[in-house]
Amino acid sequence: MNGVRGCAVARIEKKASRKKSEALYRVGRAQTGLGLFAAQDIPERKLIVEYIGKRIPTRLAQEIDRRRANKYLFEIDSRWTIDGASRLNLARYVNHSCDPNAEAESNRGRLMYRAIKPIAAGSEITLDYGEEHMELYFGAAGCLCPPCADMAKTLLAKKAGKKPARRSAKAAR
Repeated sequence: MNGVRGCAVARIEKKASRKKSEALYRVGRAQTGLGLFAAQDIPERKLIVEYIGKRIPTRLAQEIDRRRANKYLFEIDSRWTIDGASRLNLARYVNHSCDPNAEAESNRGRLMYRAIKPIAAGSEITLDYGEEHMELYFGAAGCLCPPCADMAKTLLAKKAGKKPARRSAKAAR
């Protein structure tokens, strides 16, 4: 009897370890909040994750967006939008980047994220949200993605490293 029980436990442990090793992504801390990260190397063109949620008419989604700026609305077409606000929607953790490694792909009403270049294990999975989204939600603050933040830091460092402009003799008096 103990042997049978031991086999069952071994099968359960094997299933659990297989699930862990097969995980393609994980949610983790990113520079801009939470993000979705590759748990293993992801080859180019591989489907990564599906953007899931309640399907609502696009007109209703636009009203909701005007009232409460729901940043998890993903428009499929002129008729339908996916409300991905549910925490079950792990694709909602994919952050914006001006140098993305994934893209959104619609297939028969389902929205999938696909790798557009190889993604190394541990790297954040990112999409380009597009100009309209950036203007609507980030406005004058501009883009805060890591490549843009790095560029801004470099520009600030260059400005800080410059010698202050000389004052003219008139200004000194």
